[in-house]
Amino acid sequence: MSKPSRMAVKLACARCQRRKIKCDGQHPKCGNCQTAGVDCTDGDSARLGPVRDLHRAKIKRLQQRVHDLEAIIRARCPDVDLPGDDQDLDLTILEASAPASAPAASETPAAPITISVPAAPLLPPPHGLLAHEIGLVSLGSAQDARYIGPSSGYFLARIMLASGPGHRSTSTPPTALPAGLVECLQGPAPLPPPDRAAQISAAFFDVLHPQYPVLHEPAFADMLSRAASPDADSADKFRVFMVLALGAMVLSQRHRVRLPAEGYCLAALEYLDAVNVENSLAGLQCLLLLMLFTMHCPNMRASLWYLDYHCIASVLDLGLQRDVRTGSPLDQAMRTRIFWIVMTLDRRIATMMGRPIGLRDEACDLRLPSCDPIALHLFKLTKLNSELKYVANSVVRDTPRWAYPAVVSIPEWQADLLQRLDTWDQSIPNTSPYHLQVSRLRGLELRMVCLRPSPAIPTPTTQATRACHAAARQALSIFGELYRDGLLVHGWDTFYSVTLSIITLLYCVKVVPALATPATLSEDLAAGLRVLGAVAEHWIGAKRCRDILEEVGHALVIWLGGQQHAMPVDDALLPSLPGDFFGGLGMDDSFTEQLMMGDVGDMDAMMRSLFDDFIPADYEGNGLVV
Repeated sequence: MSKPSRMAVKLACARCQRRKIKCDGQHPKCGNCQTAGVDCTDGDSARLGPVRDLHRAKIKRLQQRVHDLEAIIRARCPDVDLPGDDQDLDLTILEASAPASAPAASETPAAPITISVPAAPLLPPPHGLLAHEIGLVSLGSAQDARYIGPSSGYFLARIMLASGPGHRSTSTPPTALPAGLVECLQGPAPLPPPDRAAQISAAFFDVLHPQYPVLHEPAFADMLSRAASPDADSADKFRVFMVLALGAMVLSQRHRVRLPAEGYCLAALEYLDAVNVENSLAGLQCLLLLMLFTMHCPNMRASLWYLDYHCIASVLDLGLQRDVRTGSPLDQAMRTRIFWIVMTLDRRIATMMGRPIGLRDEACDLRLPSCDPIALHLFKLTKLNSELKYVANSVVRDTPRWAYPAVVSIPEWQADLLQRLDTWDQSIPNTSPYHLQVSRLRGLELRMVCLRPSPAIPTPTTQATRACHAAARQALSIFGELYRDGLLVHGWDTFYSVTLSIITLLYCVKVVPALATPATLSEDLAAGLRVLGAVAEHWIGAKRCRDILEEVGHALVIWLGGQQHAMPVDDALLPSLPGDFFGGLGMDDSFTEQLMMGDVGDMDAMMRSLFDDFIPADYEGNGLVV
């Protein structure tokens, strides 16, 4: 006797389950979700448990992925005949198009380059979390959430959008550029002629090297002259090609020309296996050059976070943190320089990510090197950055008995740090207009971190909010000047800084409406969005950030117009934060309800756009091992 066939039972989608309404189970959207114009995802099953690998979302992601890959192939390989939509894509076409040497370079265990995929939707956390507790952001559908801490500005962004029945954009979050495919299609670039190589490398030494003096320029000239020789050292060839990659990246972004920056990087990676990256100063220089390229190239999928800690490990192995007299004066100077570059990058990354510092100041001999005046001045700012992280952004406020004496008065410490930032800003060496502006931006970034809400100062004074607003406006003004003058370098840190400056500006105006009029706010917002739009030409996540911030800013301008007859705000403390952090800032009032400022999904999507380029993750959930 044959068993009766069991009819498959369709699960109701998540939205219909929540509303307890009948779901027709249509694909890709059920009728209810189609009518409401929202995303439709499979619901949970009481028998099977949560459905994590959502079929509809997975199909949608794969379709978007195929679309993006085909667009790249059409742009870069017009001779490749792609099949129609109703045919299966023949992957052998891609394999035949890729040079044989490219996979070997990209599979190097020291710095693999992977393909990023869209992040899964993130469920909003409870609104009662404190500022320094908001920090887990999902960057991949099959991965645990990643920690984004207080100094990153993430919780400040959540203040702007996290409450109430807001509007969620129905557009699909953009897929990060699949860098591995792009680089394989380009292939390693050959060494250019000497005159062209000198011109490209000069762009690196003029723009980036004064901030990060990784190399000794005369020694690099010798490396470049020997690079074409088959007997040249692998570490020398790696450094030459990485300098060419960085110089080509700068020239490409500034002059809108197409230079093979990624191709030079792939050529460098061919020599990485032969470089002693763990136990040599030359190997650490190679890691730092790779780290700088990853920071400035949207197509690199290596993790800056892991590269940072590899560099810290090398610093400790080589003893660079101590003032050990060894080798020639040049060797000693380079040891000190490279130590400070690693310290500076570690502080910047830790501040942008809101994560702990990797190498604490008290474990190091903080002697300063002799180098470019701009780099030396930025190294001095690194000390202030460390202090800001220790005092303002430590999430545990009870100082252990064995630690250094605690700061007794946080307001006095804040005022003193701001004064020292003023002194530092006034003494910036005027070596070039570009580096003068870049240095000012670095100081303004720390000023905003100091003045924004933090674990140490969760309720800034109105005076502090005014100063924070002024710093954000000044930062956006400098970015605008650099963009108009054709000097802006579109690194990931630029993307981050512009976005957080706009968020800081909007936050300050929301809590102190007297800081701006609708006209001035519109003008400031437009200036910032213009720069962010330019950044979006290079970093795909910047477009979504721009769209969200434009919507938020427009709503704030309308709201501000209704506040013109409100009572002026005095210089007293803003209302203290109660248990509900968002409610304490008045974010559950009619401002949010009537103007549809957005919701947690929008904010998380924007922060994912920032940080998925910073901590790339592969689809299968395998963490990057750099």
